[in-house]
Amino acid sequence: MKAQEVKQLAAEGNYQAALRGAKDFHIGVTKDQRSVMCRAYEAIVHPRFYKQIGIDTEKAIQEGIKVLRTII
Repeated sequence: MKAQEVKQLAAEGNYQAALRGAKDFHIGVTKDQRSVMCRAYEAIVHPRFYKQIGIDTEKAIQEGIKVLRTII
C-alpha cells in the first residue's frame, strides 16, 4: 500500500486499514514506530487476545494512531 493511500484512509478515519498498510513501511519509519503501529493494528483486530496478555488495547491503538499521524 502506498503512502498516499494510507494518508487518505487516515483522513477518512479508517485507522484499521491505514495501520494495516503503514505497519509495513520501512522508508522513513523506525523499527520502534513500526512496532507501535503493528501492535495498534493487532489490538484492533484481536482485542481479546491483547487484553488477555495484559495490554491496554485502547492505549495501544491511540499510540499507534499517534505514530501514524506523525509519519504521514
